[in-house]
This record gives sequence, structure tokens and C-alpha cells, in this order.
Amino acid sequence: MSIGLFHTRLIVRNDLLGAPVLILDLLVNTVSKKVSGVASVFQATWPTVNFRAQVWGDYSQVKLTSAVENHIILNLAGSPSGPLSQIAQTFHLKGILGGDWASGFADYRYEEQGQWHVVKHVAVHQAQTVEPQPVPHPHVPLYAVAVQQAQTSGDLAQLKTAVQQGEQQLAHEGALRSALEQLNAEIARLEAR
Repeated sequence: MSIGLFHTRLIVRNDLLGAPVLILDLLVNTVSKKVSGVASVFQATWPTVNFRAQVWGDYSQVKLTSAVENHIILNLAGSPSGPLSQIAQTFHLKGILGGDWASGFADYRYEEQGQWHVVKHVAVHQAQTVEPQPVPHPHVPLYAVAVQQAQTSGDLAQLKTAVQQGEQQLAHEGALRSALEQLNAEIARLEAR
């Protein structure tokens, strides 16, 4: 476990098809043993659920008699606008996690449209973190000015040259292929005159 301040993302769900999925995005302060963040509950099957709340709470570390490692007892409360709001709480969670915050079990409840929904003894897993990969974006001249000038002047040879240069540069760019096809159609229309 980290010391100080760290972020963790937990997924709380069971393996039943169509069951709600709770995602906790938490900032953990190990010095004060306080937790804050966002809870989001989703359910794709009818009735659909799209619940979100600001959450806050605390945790304690305990050593169970039968276990070698420490466990985390997590208590969270939540509402749509945070702990200082006058809006009533709409979310509660009690859970027991491994000392590494990577697994465990939790019970939670949330209020949506005036009705409380209770979910008991659901598995907690740490979400996979995905490092963003840089996407190569080569500099590609678009010859837009040359094409526009050729179109306005009516110079068919200049327009063909600009389109050919663009095709050479953008041969591998599928998203811009349709724009080149439109330019070729314009060339064909001008040639037909």
C-alpha cells in the first residue's frame, strides 16, 4: 500500500448478467485515513441505471485473527453534490478489502428516483489501469489553399496537381479519403464542361 496520497479505481460487481456495476474512483489519504471521490452505478438491462454521487468516508486497518495480512474496512457515504451540501445522502457503502486495496467484498445502497436499491456481498476488484499510448500524427499538408485557388480560378491543371499531391500525402489516411473523392468528382465535373 502507498503512503501519503494515492488514487485507486475499484469495480464492485458480481458475475450475474445484467447486474449493476459500481465503479469507485477514490483518492485515499493514508495519513488521515480519509477517502473521497466519485461513485458511479451502471446497469444496461431494464430498468437501466445511471447513478453518480460524490463520495467521502474513512477506513481503518485491521488484522483478522485467521489472516496474516492487514485488511481495510471501508465506509463511504455520498450525495450528488458532496459532503458540505444540504442535499440528503443518496449512497452508502461498507466493505472489507485486502491490505493492497485490490480485492474484497462490499455491500452498498443507492437512492435513485426516490427508491433505495440494496446490493449485498458483491466482489470488489481493482480496475485495470491502461497507460495512454501516444498516437502518431504525422504532419500532413492538406493543400487546401492550392485546391481552393485552383477551383476559383478554374485552372484545371493546377487543380489536378494539387489533388495528386494531396493523394500522395494522404494515401494512408482513411478519414480524409472521402474528401479526396469529392475533389476527384469536382475534377470530373470540370472536365465534362
